[in-house]
Amino acid sequence: MTPFAELGLRGDVLATLDELGYTTPTPIQAQAIPQLLAGRDVIGQAQTGTGKTAAFGLPLLQYLDPSSEETQALVLTPTRELCIQVTQALRSYAEHLSVEVVAVFGGQAVRTQTSRLYAGAHVVVATVGRAIDLITRGSLSLPATRYVVLDEADEMLDLGFIDDVERILRLCPSGRQTSLFSATIPPPVERLADRYMYEPVTIRVAPAQLGVDAVEEAYVEGRAGGKVERLVQVLRAEEPEQAIIFCRTKAGTARLDETLRSRGLDVKALHGDLTQGQRDGVMLAFKNHRLSLLVATDVAARGLDIEHVTHVINYDLPNTTDSYVHRIGRTGRVGRTGRAITFVTPRQREDIPRIEREARTKIGEWEPPEERLEHAPRPRRREHAPESGSAKLFVNRGRGSGIQEDDLRWALAEGAVVPEKSISSISVLERFSFVEIDAEHAEQALERLDGSRLKGKQIRLEYARN
Repeated sequence: MTPFAELGLRGDVLATLDELGYTTPTPIQAQAIPQLLAGRDVIGQAQTGTGKTAAFGLPLLQYLDPSSEETQALVLTPTRELCIQVTQALRSYAEHLSVEVVAVFGGQAVRTQTSRLYAGAHVVVATVGRAIDLITRGSLSLPATRYVVLDEADEMLDLGFIDDVERILRLCPSGRQTSLFSATIPPPVERLADRYMYEPVTIRVAPAQLGVDAVEEAYVEGRAGGKVERLVQVLRAEEPEQAIIFCRTKAGTARLDETLRSRGLDVKALHGDLTQGQRDGVMLAFKNHRLSLLVATDVAARGLDIEHVTHVINYDLPNTTDSYVHRIGRTGRVGRTGRAITFVTPRQREDIPRIEREARTKIGEWEPPEERLEHAPRPRRREHAPESGSAKLFVNRGRGSGIQEDDLRWALAEGAVVPEKSISSISVLERFSFVEIDAEHAEQALERLDGSRLKGKQIRLEYARN
């Protein structure tokens, strides 16, 4: 697979990616970054979880002129939540660049955002409505905007923002570079691209590539009356580091939230009946890892892109296969395997073969982790195992779980199962860790630690993907 270094990115950008733990580009990144660096307009059809923010953000940041205080790039988003997430991502990518990224969205004082724009904003990430407001007030000026990104264009259409998007595009320079990213390309979005983009390159990431390969999928069958008890049983067995539990309705989300909290679980709800302040608080707590379980509707979770979600649970079966793929694409990120568990009634059990066929995947019956460890075939674990030299192992726990380097070193070497001299290095990050070890002892390390407990937490090991 093509490394980031071969995509044409500068050394300072590559250094930041290395610090962030980015190793191999996702399909949308590998295809879009060279085209954008070449100055082409790009249409990227890709869903949440495919790495599209880095796909458009890295080329954009590389070509900015830090010496100019004018707004050179504009990223339009449909929702406040996505606006905040894109801003945070771009700021992390720009860690070693003299670049200011400013977010403007509804619900925050216009005066505050205006002062930030006046102070200088190389990149403005904006919700469509607030962008129009600030343009009308004269606070947001676009004559120097050479790069425009439309993120989640189909959601902008669903929310009725397409006319405003067109108005904003007409105010941007005709020689700009425009990129459009969208999970689907309905006719109005296609017409928008035809009208405002110049000979765009279209890149499509098919559903079969949306990270499903990195997700272990299972279903839980049971009667509707015992569903909550079964969910609690699954959660206690799986011990997710972070999980999103999807419900179909706002009312169902609120009920499940209350029920799970009454059982002593660390959970909060995210749905349309919450105030914007409440929604922001819940999302921030989940993103910052202060909350392990999030119960949400599809609509409320739009644009929710958290890298360290270990589990997605479909408490209510999604209506379409696309929705199923979109949901489970929120796990299996940053080179690790995720888990997707879907609850079905006996009648809904008939939908599982259809989803398997349409998503080109396999959904087995759920087993508790200890049983999965007994039944798991070893050849699957060896897919990323080198035959010689050193091997890199991924550990699903880090500093946030109280794990330190000495803990892992002790666990690996306990009883001389793995010679300490075979351990090259141990890197403990906030939410996960990496261990480099002689290839000949890697399988022993997996056998020794995978599924065991360290500092009271179950830990999982697997070969790190390239």
